[in-house]
Amino acid sequence: MKTNPVRRIVAALCSFGITNFVMASGDGDSVVTAVFSRSFNNYARPARADGSDQPLTYVVAKGGAEPGRYGDDSMDDVKFAGIVRVLGKYLAKQSYYPARDGKKADLMLVVHWGKTLPGNNGLNRSMFDQGLQLFASAANGAALSTGASDQMIQGLFEIVFWQDARIEADRHNANLLGYTGELRYRTNPTLYGGLGTAYYDLIDDIESERYYVSVTAYDFQEALQHKTKKGLWRTVASIDARGNRFDERLTAMVERASRYFGRDSGRLIRQFEYIPHINLGELKTLGVVDNPPSKK
Repeated sequence: MKTNPVRRIVAALCSFGITNFVMASGDGDSVVTAVFSRSFNNYARPARADGSDQPLTYVVAKGGAEPGRYGDDSMDDVKFAGIVRVLGKYLAKQSYYPARDGKKADLMLVVHWGKTLPGNNGLNRSMFDQGLQLFASAANGAALSTGASDQMIQGLFEIVFWQDARIEADRHNANLLGYTGELRYRTNPTLYGGLGTAYYDLIDDIESERYYVSVTAYDFQEALQHKTKKGLWRTVASIDARGNRFDERLTAMVERASRYFGRDSGRLIRQFEYIPHINLGELKTLGVVDNPPSKK
């Protein structure tokens, strides 16, 4: 019977007399990788006679990177060539291979990556708070003077501006990360009946900074011969940027996404992953015990 690898580590530490360690727990131990994949133009992954995937060749194009609002060294350390190397490993597992002759490639894969910019960020939030304060202080006056009325209007303007910016950012991030369809699916009567947890989990995702990697496939021969841009499929994977690093989570995102390359996932796939952590703390030993003398 297989043993949990974490239990094996704990047992090994105990065997050496290292007993002062703590296994972390809580929300920080699990991450959610979201994957969404969609095919276009009635595309279906070509298959062999036996039903297995037909090997396809590709060339890669750099779509661009979005660094988010602030600098992120975990993204700066990852170059496009590094992302292509990680992608290549998992593309090969799905029978996609680099074209030896670029002009004969079946697909052109355009890669985008980066970190989302949520509308509910600190800058917009401060504008909302300021507008609310302006409106409240003016409304608390006994009589609305001209100045108080202007103050209320200014406060309302800032509140509305913040809400519009937030809605627009939510819409952009939902489309970018593949959340739009799932949000529509979750907008039903259960949302108002106390069962809307899943919906608000999705909102929390798109209103938080998330790392993402997106791969879009185009018919390369169609582009060469007819100068038309025919999209075939797009797959995107994302993960919460809070408590994570892009360089450390890149492989996991690509691995999750690769399962759906060339296929339609139907709905957003949100996968929870437990990440064990062991804090050794101050190492202590139980001392050395002499073997008992032999009777001989």
